[in-house]
Amino acid sequence: LLGFFCRIIRPPVMKLVAVVCSVALAGNVTSEVTFYGAKDNCPPGGDIAYPSSDPGRHQAAGGSGTWEDPVTFAGAEKAVGPGTRVYVPFLKKYAVMEDQCEECEDDWKSGKWHMDIWMGPDQATQGPGLIACEDALSRSSAQVWVDPPQGLEVDSTPLFDGSCIVEAPPCTDVGTDCGNSCEIPEAESCSALADLFGLTTTRFHALNSDLDCSGTVPSGTSVCMGGTCGDMLMV
Repeated sequence: LLGFFCRIIRPPVMKLVAVVCSVALAGNVTSEVTFYGAKDNCPPGGDIAYPSSDPGRHQAAGGSGTWEDPVTFAGAEKAVGPGTRVYVPFLKKYAVMEDQCEECEDDWKSGKWHMDIWMGPDQATQGPGLIACEDALSRSSAQVWVDPPQGLEVDSTPLFDGSCIVEAPPCTDVGTDCGNSCEIPEAESCSALADLFGLTTTRFHALNSDLDCSGTVPSGTSVCMGGTCGDMLMV
């Protein structure tokens, strides 16, 4: 990341004061960096909270990581507003704030930075590969530059396009531990929610044993979307 360090040069005769600035590699925010994709988006798919047709923005989650096409990230709106660009050095990618992240909002209440970066793909696909890739790339502490300059080094390779950009150890679901939850935007039956999350009704009930499925589940209810690896049919 580019940090600017300046020194003032005062020539002995001339009254002009020259300011000379050098550029050094530095980060201005230390943040937890996690990742999400179509399966663990809420609801599943590429919808985002702050779509825009402005330059460098998206109508749905996406992006390659260049300045012109930064990758979508979710964050705490009070920490960084929608449309704000950041640069993530360990990924060599620019990202733009375009989505909500409940955990990021909770972390910000204690002053902790947390950015959840879109990994893709746009549609939920089979297998545990996405969650394994998310786990492999996530960092509890990483340097991130907020409002970075253009021209920083970029790697536009997709983070996940069926395979992970880095070697990702296999991920296996553990019992009924919940990997990700979603506050459902509309009231739905349990069977409809199971279909939405790509789960069998038996698996959905196992992951949501405290949920009353005798009627419609009210909007705003927090529901488990899948196990620790994104679960059975989709990632």
